[in-house]
Amino acid sequence: MTAPPRVTFLVDVDNTLIDNDVAKTEIGHRLEALLGAAETGRFWRIYEQVRAEAGVVSYPLTLARFHEETGLSSAGDEAPAATRDQRFALADLVVAFPYADFLYPQTAETLAHLGALGRVAILSDGDPTYQPTKIARAGLDAMVDGFVFVYPHKELYLREVTAALPADHYVLVEDKPDNLTKVKERLAAPLTRVLVQQGKYAAAAGPGPWSGADITVERLGGLMGYDAAAFVAAGSPPMDG
Repeated sequence: MTAPPRVTFLVDVDNTLIDNDVAKTEIGHRLEALLGAAETGRFWRIYEQVRAEAGVVSYPLTLARFHEETGLSSAGDEAPAATRDQRFALADLVVAFPYADFLYPQTAETLAHLGALGRVAILSDGDPTYQPTKIARAGLDAMVDGFVFVYPHKELYLREVTAALPADHYVLVEDKPDNLTKVKERLAAPLTRVLVQQGKYAAAAGPGPWSGADITVERLGGLMGYDAAAFVAAGSPPMDG
C-alpha cells in the first residue's frame, strides 16, 4: 500500500490571516488622533517612499525617517516632555499595534484543520524586524508551532524553505495572485496554489475562480472544506525549466 504524500502548507499573513487593509485603516485613524492630519499625511508619504525603495513595507524605517524629518529623532531628555511623549506614543502605536484583533474569522480553526492534514508554516513577505513581531503579536506563531519564515521576497528563498520543511507536496495559500505565479515558477516540487479572495490584491483578480490558482475560496474558512487528498489532487507538478 502506497503511503499518502506528506503535505506542507505555506500560508501567507497579510490579507490571508490578518485583515491587513482594515488594520492599516485603523492605524491611520490612530495616527491622525495622535499627530493630526498633516503629519499623518507625511507619515504615509514616507511609508510609500520606503516601500518603493525596499520592496517591502518597513514600519521601523518609516518611523526612523519620520523622526528625522520632524525632529523627533533628537527628542532626548532635554526636549519638552510633550515631544518625548509623542515619540514614545508613536512607536507604541505602530510596533505594539494589536493585530490579534484583526485576524480573519476562523483563522485559528482553519490553521488547526490544516495542521491535522500536514505541517503548517507561515511564509510571509515583509520587513525582517517588524513582520515577525507582527506575527507574534497576532498570536499566529503559536498556531503554527513556531514555523514562521519571513523574507523580503519569499519566492527567492524557496530552496531554503523546502530544505527546512521537506514534503512530497506543497500547498501555498495566498491573497496575492502575483505571488502564486512567482512561487509556481520557482518551486521545484509539486504545488497546489490556493487563492483566498480577501483584500485589495485578490479583488483585482476579479470575482469567481482565478485561472492562475488551483483552488479559489472566498474566505479563509473555506479551506476547512478540503482534505489532504483534495488539496493534492487539485495541484500540479513543478514547471519545467
